[in-house]
Amino acid sequence: MALTEQQVNMVMSQSVDQIKKYITQGLIKFPDDLQKYKDSPKYKAIENELTSMPSAEATARWAEIEAMPADDIVALTAALKDFLSRYEGYPGNKAMVEKARTRIKELTADVERNDWEAVDKESIISLLSHRRKYPFTPHETDIDNMVWALTDTGNATQINRYIQEFANGLHRLEAKEMLGAQELWKGVSTDADLVTLSDYIQEERTSPFIPKATELLEELKSKEITKMLENPGTYKVDFLKMLIDENIFTKEELIANEVCTEGTFEMLYNSPELPSIEQTENSDPKIAKGATDVFLFGIPSSGKTCVLMGLLGSRNFVYDNAASGLGGAYADNLSIYRRHSKAPGRTYGNFVAQIQGVVYKDNSETVFPINLIEMSGEEFAMKIALNPDNHIDFEDMGTGATKILTSDNRKIIFIVIDPTANGLIKLSSTLKDGSTITRIVEQDIIITKMVNMLVKNPKVLKNTNAIHFILTKSDTLGSRDTRDQLAVERIKQLYGKTIMTLRDICKQYSINKSTDYQPSLFTFSLGEFHVGDLFEYDPYDADKLMNIVTSMAQGRKEKGFFNIIQQKMS
Repeated sequence: MALTEQQVNMVMSQSVDQIKKYITQGLIKFPDDLQKYKDSPKYKAIENELTSMPSAEATARWAEIEAMPADDIVALTAALKDFLSRYEGYPGNKAMVEKARTRIKELTADVERNDWEAVDKESIISLLSHRRKYPFTPHETDIDNMVWALTDTGNATQINRYIQEFANGLHRLEAKEMLGAQELWKGVSTDADLVTLSDYIQEERTSPFIPKATELLEELKSKEITKMLENPGTYKVDFLKMLIDENIFTKEELIANEVCTEGTFEMLYNSPELPSIEQTENSDPKIAKGATDVFLFGIPSSGKTCVLMGLLGSRNFVYDNAASGLGGAYADNLSIYRRHSKAPGRTYGNFVAQIQGVVYKDNSETVFPINLIEMSGEEFAMKIALNPDNHIDFEDMGTGATKILTSDNRKIIFIVIDPTANGLIKLSSTLKDGSTITRIVEQDIIITKMVNMLVKNPKVLKNTNAIHFILTKSDTLGSRDTRDQLAVERIKQLYGKTIMTLRDICKQYSINKSTDYQPSLFTFSLGEFHVGDLFEYDPYDADKLMNIVTSMAQGRKEKGFFNIIQQKMS
């Protein structure tokens, strides 16, 4: 029962020693009954005195324990542990508490020694079980070190278990630092990227997660190299430069993985300013009569311009850069790009390139007048995508296309295919109001529409010697020994129905007689391509393709200047 205010005042009028006696006798409860005077000097003095005075309850219980039989070790140990659990926290009981601990150690020494020999030192559970059974074990330091050594520092749950078990553990500070490091690593490793990982490795050199970070960085670098190699033409050069500048990739590393060569690496940083390529429409193109027109049809970014670049650089072809129209200037610029190992950008708009030239065969008086014609792919493909009525004609393939296609010249038609596009292409076009529109279409649909347009124009087909396929970017299919077979598999996969349609057309119009009316497939590459649309030029495919062209083209006898020069040089 709580004291009345009058009783409290009376108690506090007594001496400190007398008040202590009241407290030890249980007549008053401290500090509860004397809270009114907690700020007084006498209260403070009583509080200080009590910290060194054992509680009456603890004193009585200790007397009972001392009276217990000394040979009843189990009961005596249990009583001592119970005493500690009840009275250990009270400062005045300190002397008795220390005696209790000493007695427990003495009583359990032999048993604890035997149990310690049986503890599995490689098991955290076994070590902690022993510690809980013998809270005053002399092996406390050993257990602390062993448990920490067995703790998975990459596992937050295990680290927290150590902190909870060892409130004043030898490794507590290290454990807390580890938790912080783990939280940082969790943030870095979630959706990790090359730059973030590289920065982490540089800035957190002492982190225990550096091996994991290094392993993950190497894994991401390997994936990034795969991206560079799969389609180097679309890989962002600025991003690669940043990866190099951040020391994520070295020049030697990129060369070793065939991402670039010494030459193309230097071109990444020291590329000369190349001329802009004019792509001006010509509504009234002049057709060089008596020549064979070699057409390059294809979807956007299929590689038509690269094929044209290669043919322009083939060993026996001489183009006329002074011919009327824009073909000569276009050919000059493409030749500059080829000599500097750089692929040009995409052909936009309704631009149709027409380049006049002649193929001079070695040790032969027969020459082959050739018109190389690159058809626009972007606008044509977009008109297919936006035209639900399927009203597509030649002029949709580029300004002046109708006049070129319907000329009386003999024709060779190549359908150019990109093996890396995998079926779908994304188109974009700018409308008259300046807005941009995009569409995603199937390659096969566009190629089939091109073929169907030819079907509806028998005049074109009657003048056609051959219709074949060119599969570009063949360097992405591996070595020359394997790429042809892979190319056949790819074209069957993407254009199987179109091939069957073409075969029937060719038979109807006596096209491709030399191949039993079957469209053939030719692989082509300007060389080995690297990131940034840079390449190591190899004329092999271009020369081979030009020989194929001349085998299907119309030739004429002409003992001219170039033939005489060739004969003298051979």
